[in-house]
Amino acid sequence: MGKEVSSGVVIQMQDYSIHDGDGVRTTIFLAGCGLRCQWCANPESWTKKPKLAFYAHKCSQCHSCEPVCPQSLKPSSNEFDLSDCTLCGACVSVCPEKALELACSDTDVESVMQKIRRDELFFRHTGGGVTFSGGEPFLQHQFLRQLMAGCEQLGVSVWVETCGFFNWKQCQDLMSGIEHVFFDIKHMDEQVHEQVTGQSNRTILDNARKMHELGVPMTIRVPLITEVNLDDDNLRATAEFIREYLSGSTIELLPYHELGKAKYMAFRMDEVFHSFTTPTPEQVEKAYDVFSGYQIRRYMG
Repeated sequence: MGKEVSSGVVIQMQDYSIHDGDGVRTTIFLAGCGLRCQWCANPESWTKKPKLAFYAHKCSQCHSCEPVCPQSLKPSSNEFDLSDCTLCGACVSVCPEKALELACSDTDVESVMQKIRRDELFFRHTGGGVTFSGGEPFLQHQFLRQLMAGCEQLGVSVWVETCGFFNWKQCQDLMSGIEHVFFDIKHMDEQVHEQVTGQSNRTILDNARKMHELGVPMTIRVPLITEVNLDDDNLRATAEFIREYLSGSTIELLPYHELGKAKYMAFRMDEVFHSFTTPTPEQVEKAYDVFSGYQIRRYMG
């Protein structure tokens, strides 16, 4: 299992999530991901390094951030040089408009568990629990292992959202503690998958098969991007894979959106932003019809 750790890097802990599993859930986003999906809505999750975001549209130019900066920088300026920033977060704590945000912070296990314990009442009344997401949560498998053990002690349900790109041997023992997995499949063609995510899909598809063999309940999530994977050949190939190797799994289609565009600008990552076309509701329903034709049920969360 490897050496245990008592802390990890958390992007965010989100209350009252209703789209990440049964009931009301607390979603814990863990930093780090081996994929670089061109449509990713959370680019701050790619690495574990802290990152400072500046949302210019929220800034009132009150300049409260300037006197507290130990480097005498101007975080609210478009000319702000991140190379001189120590990422101490002082500016974030004083910004009245929440225009500054520090993503990815070292967090110990007990801090996360305190958050989970505070939300227990909601879990009990709604049949909810905790969902670990990312990034790719399995990349921090040692941290995740300790958090899952804490949830087990509390009797709290654990769901996981994964892109499937992780080392199976490091994570296999975690599967028995997971109630349900949302598993992303982006594209069935290996070459196309590598072009749009930076990695082959072999590890991902292998991990999906292994999870299913262990009996982990799964919902396959497909991010629908018009220019990438909405074609009939790919949809049918995905459906055939699910029918053959992941029988009993449900399907959830996630239409592309540009809600993450502001993050690319705020984190000064606009040079890697890609824009795609959002599928129409009719296209989404037609895609669902393909899976229905293979007797694959739609996930009804």
